[in-house]
Amino acid sequence: MWGNLTMKQILLITDGCSNKGADPVQAAMFARRLGITVNVIGILDGGDLGSAGRQEVTEIAQAGGGLSRIVEARQLAMTMQMLTKHTVQMTIQQVVNKELRGLLGTDAEGLPPEKRSEVAEMVDRLGDEAQMRLVLVIDTSASMHDKLPAVREAIRDLQIGLQVRKGGHLLAILTYPGAPGMETQVITDFTAKPDLAGLMNSLQASGGTPTGPAIEKATRMLSQELLGEPRDSKDRRDEGGPMNAYVV
Repeated sequence: MWGNLTMKQILLITDGCSNKGADPVQAAMFARRLGITVNVIGILDGGDLGSAGRQEVTEIAQAGGGLSRIVEARQLAMTMQMLTKHTVQMTIQQVVNKELRGLLGTDAEGLPPEKRSEVAEMVDRLGDEAQMRLVLVIDTSASMHDKLPAVREAIRDLQIGLQVRKGGHLLAILTYPGAPGMETQVITDFTAKPDLAGLMNSLQASGGTPTGPAIEKATRMLSQELLGEPRDSKDRRDEGGPMNAYVV
């Protein structure tokens, strides 16, 4: 059962507030309804996101059922790996607790210490064995220019971390904004071995910050069968909240 379980995650990296397109908090909430967890890393470099930026990072992650962190660029690689691992474990822990409550009338916290330890070991093992589909959503707005070298290195380290897991994984990379006139751009579609060398040249900073449309695009990528979008569909111009077209 667990070997066939697929964890679906969006990992958003941004350095500021959304200023174009759909509400990113609502987009994250929609993703969560589809069983997709949204984690968010707010990245700064010698400055600050500001109170509005910090609030948006927190609210997106809460709406998406995930975790959020505010970090400096040098902490990005470690934080990316930590969030992906912890969110898988958190999701499995929730499933295990639900099963325990159905069988025993209590969750793991209500078990004797030795039994809690056994459950914790099982959750850790299952987290390493579960399949993972991850969309890495990267803010490439103009303000990210000086932070992109750290992002590139963090992606490389994340891929190494994913490869040592026992469970299989597929990674896709999406940037926002995309090419001129495009809100998003798929840099790498789902693959176990992304072309990291080509990726290094693909991350270019410019334009505004359409965070909501980026989360919506990542959600479609992870839920194509449910939402009925063809794999080869192209990014659209000024979609104006495309999730409104779907009924779950």
